This record gives sequence, structure tokens and C-alpha cells, in this order.
Amino acid sequence: MPHGRAWRTYGVHLAAVHAAWTERRRVYELGARLAIRRRQPGPHALMGDFNTIAPGEVLDVERLPGRLRALVWLSGGRIRWHTIQAILDNGYVDAYRRLQPDLVGSTFPTWDPHVRLDYLFVPGDYAANLRSCSVVTNAPAPAASDHFPLLADLDLDF
Repeated sequence: MPHGRAWRTYGVHLAAVHAAWTERRRVYELGARLAIRRRQPGPHALMGDFNTIAPGEVLDVERLPGRLRALVWLSGGRIRWHTIQAILDNGYVDAYRRLQPDLVGSTFPTWDPHVRLDYLFVPGDYAANLRSCSVVTNAPAPAASDHFPLLADLDLDF
């Protein structure tokens, strides 16, 4: 606990499936987590599988399994990416994108990585504490997950 202040971490695993209605569900699920900043101010990280992409990033729908392509089509053929934007609008910084602005950073699936679904966010006030954030792709065969993990280094002395 640096200087008597705790650095908290909050893990999330939001609803899966790339469709308009699940994006609305993810935004709803995220509501309580975004209240963390108001109820427990201070250094913390919001991280995990958000099951969505950030605005401006591309999802190659053709690389999705057929059942998921059908869901995209059934939901109007267009997915609106509101979840990550809601996090950014609440003053959080995307650690990977801040430190790796020119890399794609695909985390899913491990056998054909082509989309970034996993994130680590910190409040903007603590963005200067970010030292590194990368996708770990060189570990032994992933048995625990179909997502590659993120590895971040944060300066806890502030």
C-alpha cells in the first residue's frame, strides 16, 4: 500500500455476443462499475473481458463463427460500440491504447487473434502511473482461456 493508499483492482466479464442488444446490456452491466469512481475515489484499475471493441476499432464480421455472424445480421447488421465509449466518457484511460497507440492488440481468440476484447482502464488522474501494458502471446499453450491476457506495469509510488 504505497503511502497508505490502496490501489484497487476491479475485474469484469461483460455479456458476450456481438449484437446491438448485447451492447446495450453491456452498457447496463457497466453502470455499477462506473459508480466505483464516485463512491471510492482514488487509484484503481478496471480490467477484464469487456466483450466489445472500442470506437474506431474494426471488427471483421467475416472472421466470426457463422452463428455469431447471424446474430450481427439479426440485430441490424451494424453494431454500435457504446460500452468502451461510456468508460472513456467517465474519465478513464485505456492503458493499452495510451501506451500502444499504433498496435492492434488483438486478444481474442487465441487460435486466430483478430479482435481486442480485453482492456485495462485507470482513472485519468492516474494515467501517468502507467509504465507498460501489453498482450501476452508468448506464454505456453493457453489452456485457461480463449483470450490472451494483458500484462500491465503501474507505478504505485505517488
